[in-house]
Parts: sequence; structure tokens; C-alpha cells
Amino acid sequence: MPQITKTPLIPYNIVVNTEANSAEINMYGEVVQSRPVDWWTGEPIPGNFIAQDEFLRDLEELSGKDSITVHINSVGGDMYAGIAIYNRLKGLAAKVTTINDGLAASAGSLIFMAGDTRKVNAGSNLMIHGAAGFLYGYYQVQDLNSVKKQLEAHNKAGINIYAEATGKDKDTIKNMVDKETWLTGADAVEAGFADEVIGEDTPVSMSLTPDKAHLIVNGVAMSARGLTNIPAGIEVMPTAPVSNAAPVLPVDNNNPQNQTRSEEEMPITNVDELRAAHPDLVAQVENAARTEGANNERARIQGIEAIQNAIADQTLITDAKFGTNPLTAEQLAFKAMQAQAAIGNTMLNNMAADANASGVANVAATPNAGPEVNVGNPDDAKAAADEAVALFNKMNGGNK
Repeated sequence: MPQITKTPLIPYNIVVNTEANSAEINMYGEVVQSRPVDWWTGEPIPGNFIAQDEFLRDLEELSGKDSITVHINSVGGDMYAGIAIYNRLKGLAAKVTTINDGLAASAGSLIFMAGDTRKVNAGSNLMIHGAAGFLYGYYQVQDLNSVKKQLEAHNKAGINIYAEATGKDKDTIKNMVDKETWLTGADAVEAGFADEVIGEDTPVSMSLTPDKAHLIVNGVAMSARGLTNIPAGIEVMPTAPVSNAAPVLPVDNNNPQNQTRSEEEMPITNVDELRAAHPDLVAQVENAARTEGANNERARIQGIEAIQNAIADQTLITDAKFGTNPLTAEQLAFKAMQAQAAIGNTMLNNMAADANASGVANVAATPNAGPEVNVGNPDDAKAAADEAVALFNKMNGGNK
């Protein structure tokens, strides 16, 4: 029996056959530069992610192999992470065979192009489209022109890879990229993106979650963001009934992730094992958690925006929304009241300090005896009074 070594369960599984000097890689998930982490906690975000840095590090262990088979089931993701993986696979001395198990879309389709031989299942899909980017903020014309040039350069890089693999001219490929082209297994062969169709009897399950936010292919949930022309034939899962328990879907036994465990029944002890045994169920639970989290966050921001006009401190509002310790509207209101109270106390303390510095506390009142009365000679006073009477009589025409 050939000696076979398996890595722990991750979005890509590497199976090494030392006797045949070959290896098999299952690449299932979204293509990213590095594994994303939670913005608040710094912990890795659970999900099916093919991280370029991890994958290329593990790929080093396969140097010297005669043949490598790469199974792909990916919605794509980061374009240049996909191109980096493509280039490294193309650079291997081994004969590389790529197989589209379910979906090879966007960056996933670029990785698929790395095969010296490219195979597709009859029910699988291959999708190519133009690069896209997320913009947020205020931009001038020159800024947008710069972004446009960058996206055009990204598209040219992808077009060159597709043209080289298919033998088609770049203008034809550009037209396919511009309109987002989906190809079934036979269509991919006819268009030159694949060499042969395999697995005529192997079904490929593909569906969208009720909110169309995630695409589930062979039991693997992947984000559907960036997919603007999804074929109408891909069914949308019915809305789950209101219940405290998520519905249990049948396990897809054709999913290679479900086949990495031994035939012997083993207890499930962690999330990775649960995902391997029941990928559809985990996908629904994760999608429900994302939806609930998004709704809660939306409600938190809306609550803050309802009271922010009454708060003068814009920094306090911004920190409450996006700071390292986010607040609810109630917590923000309480913190604003505390800040206002602190301002009032500071003003009173400053007034007291100014009074003390002025020395007013040391100023005492001076006694006042009232207006001064000049008591002189009585005869002088009588003479002054007689003079006043005489003046009065004169002004009024005679003696009174």
C-alpha cells in the first residue's frame, strides 16, 4: 500500500503519495492574501479561506514531486493572490493537473489556468470577469481616473493569463471579461478554458442562500459579493422557517472535505470537524450569525445617529461608532452626560482658582461714618441763612 500523509483539515487539503512521488491538493474556499482577522478581537475569522501566504508556504513541501493534482472549488477573491498562486503552480517542475470540482470563478479561474491539463466536471461552472474594487469617501476626477487605470491594468493581467491558456486573442477574452462570462463544463472545453470533461455521473450541487449573499457549492459556503451575473439556473434556497434550531441538510458525500476523515466513526469535538461532517449545516449557521450580526450592528449605528445631533463632541460620536470600544446609543448618551458634567465641574474649579489668584479673599470692608458735617460759628450760620432769604425775596419781587 502506498504511504499517504494528510494535513489537518483546512480550506485546502494536501495529500502526499510518497510511493508514486505525487501529491493532491483540494483548494476549497475564498482566495485571500492572508487569513482575515476580526477587527475587534484580532482573532482569525472562521471560514473557508485559501490564504496565499499559508498556501505558498505549504507548497514548498511539494518541491520535487513528479505530478500534482489540484482540485478547485472556489468563488475567487483577491485577484493578485490568485495570480501569485497561479505563477507558483506554473513554475513547478511537476506536471500539474487542475480539476474544477464545482466552481472556478474569478481568482479561482486564474488558479485553474495553471494546469498543464485542465479538467472540468460536467456540472461545474467556470466564471471570468473584470477586476472590481471598493470605494468609500470623497474623490475628485483625477482620483477616479487613477483608480480606473489601476483596474484596467488588473484586467490586462488576467486577460493575458486567459489568452495564453486558451489560445484566443486578447480582444475576444476582454469581451468575455467585460460582460462576466459563466461557462458550464462542456462550454469551458469548447471555449478552450479546459481540456476535457470528466465525472459525467458526478453531481455538482450549487445554490444561493436566501439573501443571495453566499454561494454554496458542494457544501462549501463562499461569499457571493462581486458576482453580478449569476446564472438563473442556480437555485436560491428557501427562507428557513422561524425556529430556534437551524434545519439540518443532507451531507454531500461528493465533497472531498467530507472524505478526509477515516471510515471509522469518530466523535465531533471541534468546529473544524463539525464543518467537515456537516458543511451545509455549518454554512447555514454561519450565514445566520453573519446576518444577525449585521442587523445588530446596523441597529446600533442607527441608534447613535438618532441622538448624535444633540451631542456637540464629534470625536465622541466617531469613537462610539468606530472606535476600539464601540458604544450603543444608550452608552453614548451616558458618556456624553458624564463629559458635560466634567466640563461644568472644570469651569467651577477654574472660577474658584481665578478668585483665589486675584487675592479678593484678603480684601476687608472699611467703616464709613457717613457724610461729614461742618459745625462752625452759629453767627456765621445765621448770616448765611439771612443772605439766602434776602436773595429769595429779591428774585420773587419783594419781601415775603
